Amino acid sequence: MEINEKDLKLIIESVLNKLESDKSDKKISADSLNSSSGQDGIFEEVNTAVDAAEAAHLELVKLTLEKRREIIRSIRKIIMSNLEEISKLAVEETTFGRVEDKIEKNRLAALKTPGIEDLEPTAYSDDNGMTLMERAAYGVIGSIIPSTNPTSTVINNGISMIAGGNSVVFNPHPMAKKSSCFTVSLINQAI
Repeated sequence: MEINEKDLKLIIESVLNKLESDKSDKKISADSLNSSSGQDGIFEEVNTAVDAAEAAHLELVKLTLEKRREIIRSIRKIIMSNLEEISKLAVEETTFGRVEDKIEKNRLAALKTPGIEDLEPTAYSDDNGMTLMERAAYGVIGSIIPSTNPTSTVINNGISMIAGGNSVVFNPHPMAKKSSCFTVSLINQAI
């Protein structure tokens, strides 16, 4: 079967129109996320989330390491205060695991995820002079949240990213949307 250029253009135009139509039909509403756009770090559109994360990153890299340490301390505190609630929500929503195991996993993520202590500068000296190596932030990171461990993944990635001076856009699994978004909102409240 041969397709001439005119027919090919018509097919492409038809497909693009169909994709555009489907895209507008499938937008997630703010009500389905139980949040307005941007409130506590929850966004309806990925582009809006990325734009907000980029702005947050630019602010974060201006902060001192000590200020990042304070933010991480605040995140650990709010997670520990809501440990049982986020653990129950993750089990109820996903039907995976046991609450007591999620509590322990979330506790470990909150208390044992390294903060800025792993960001020590290193200096080398030889006959050619001295080299100082300091770690630099990457920027905006994308994180896909699994349904198996949604809350602990958000906690671990959130602390790790902030320690490194990065911001993060979380994309939760559909089965773990509420627990993931709730944990993201807690971290945003702590910041």
